[in-house]
Amino acid sequence: MNRIIISEEHDPYYNLALEEELLRGVHADEVILYLWQNEKTVVIGRNQNPYLECDVSELTAGGVRLARRISGGGAVYHDLGNLNFTFIYQEHNKNLEQQLSVIKKAVEALGVTVEFSGRNDLTIQGQKFSGHAFYAEDDQEFHHGTLMVNVDLSRLGQVLKPSKLKMQAKGITSVKSRVVNLQQLDPSCTVDKLIDLLVGSFGEVYGDVQEPLRYNRGNYSPAQLSKYEDPQWLFGESPKYDVMLERRTAQGMVQALLNVENGVIQRVKIHSDSLSIAPYEQVEQHFTGQIFDMHFEDRLFAFVEEWMGSGSFPS
Repeated sequence: MNRIIISEEHDPYYNLALEEELLRGVHADEVILYLWQNEKTVVIGRNQNPYLECDVSELTAGGVRLARRISGGGAVYHDLGNLNFTFIYQEHNKNLEQQLSVIKKAVEALGVTVEFSGRNDLTIQGQKFSGHAFYAEDDQEFHHGTLMVNVDLSRLGQVLKPSKLKMQAKGITSVKSRVVNLQQLDPSCTVDKLIDLLVGSFGEVYGDVQEPLRYNRGNYSPAQLSKYEDPQWLFGESPKYDVMLERRTAQGMVQALLNVENGVIQRVKIHSDSLSIAPYEQVEQHFTGQIFDMHFEDRLFAFVEEWMGSGSFPS
């Protein structure tokens, strides 16, 4: 019997961990439709470099979380105006036509015409409202994507751009498309309404469906949760890249050149136009081997400024 799972959590790490757990446990005689939402999150593909995909400093300032999924594809922005779907199945139950039919039936109930576009996107009148990605491991597979109902497009535009760093990178970058919210096309469309439409269309297309099950931290804790929260997963999966960071301090301009591989700093070189002469080698050694995460830039310059200002190595 087919299942519908609805997450009541808005934590991207919980939801991605639950998605992976459902993948591992999918039965041979079922297809699972998993519906979930994240609050203010940029989700990057498995092989992407976060610093090429989004303004990491803007994420931090705006309270937007960064998450990495196990599937490929490009970076996406999620907020509570977006609904995520995942079809989970064993290989012999894979049927992309059926899966897309569930989405099309639900959205076209709003009185619009849905078309499938070249890069695994669904569009209406040439504008993208749904992007898709796929993942397969052994016999288990999933097909997941976004459905934009009332996403904050101004915030999307602010965060889905590279950080203001001078970089040479060897990562995989996203292809940006024109996007549209479903609510712009039908003001009556809400996330709850779309969930109801998807539950109905899934039953129409697949039949033999259980009543939806709702998961939250109170009734279920995914085993993979700590993996998705780990900075090493978020940043360590990035390809090798070089970064130059610059900041004006009270003592002058400081520039840090970094070689980063698998999210770990392999080499640091610091330059400054400060009038004081300082043995920067100590700072370079201190930061070599650290994880290059979204807070690294602030840590580095706070450390350097304290050291330059006091004349002693910070504890």
